[in-house]
Amino acid sequence: MAFFNGVLTTPRARAASVRAFQPRTARRAGAWWSALLSLGLALVTDSAEAEHRAGPEPVRKADAVLVGSSSFNQSFGHLLARQLEERGYQVTRKGVSGAGLARPDFHDMYQVLESLPVDHETAAVFVYLGVNDAQAVWLYPHERSNRRSRAVPFGAADWDEVYARRTREFLERICQRGARKAIVLLPVDVARPELQQRLKRIRELQSRVAAETSCAVVVHTSGDEGRFEVAGQPIRLPDGYHMSQRGAQIVWERIRARVWQLLEARAVR
Repeated sequence: MAFFNGVLTTPRARAASVRAFQPRTARRAGAWWSALLSLGLALVTDSAEAEHRAGPEPVRKADAVLVGSSSFNQSFGHLLARQLEERGYQVTRKGVSGAGLARPDFHDMYQVLESLPVDHETAAVFVYLGVNDAQAVWLYPHERSNRRSRAVPFGAADWDEVYARRTREFLERICQRGARKAIVLLPVDVARPELQQRLKRIRELQSRVAAETSCAVVVHTSGDEGRFEVAGQPIRLPDGYHMSQRGAQIVWERIRARVWQLLEARAVR
């Protein structure tokens, strides 16, 4: 048996010493790796939580605004809003009973427009006006000048001038506020012959004026004149000019392709 500096140096002793040393070394290595793994998991968890908290900003849907007369409160407006929402648009719908541009003393649609959320996030403003405009136009005080009357009767030469100017200002205001398009849905055909005749003039004026603005386009809705019943179902309500549910569906099917085309096209400003 040999000794070196008091340390047992026989083969059996050395083997026993190695066996005793290995578990302690393994335990230290295991503890070190465990600590390192815990630290890594903690860093990953903190990073994931921070990323979750920050997260990507939610994508805002494009806005679409509907503004017009009472038809936007009925089947036509509800159908149009639903179709737009199904396409991913965030829709604001405002229908005003009896509204138009001829009688701002009754309902001032300029004020209604200013109350609506129209800005550079607005893909389109849909305008449906005109059925209630086939009457004398009431004049603002600044429009009267030397006129003795406060109104201009429908059919007078000045009527076209006043109505065209108001329509142009209304549509151009939509453009100025940042909307990519003002989509003018021309008045539908009505089951009242005299009103239908007057509406032809209003459709012509709206079409001409829209072409003079920076972002307005018209969509023709006509196609029902002379046949206001389909398969035994009326497509106008008893008043003759509001659309029934079936009538609204027929008009929508007629204009749908054009509406989607306008919304998908890039606006030229």
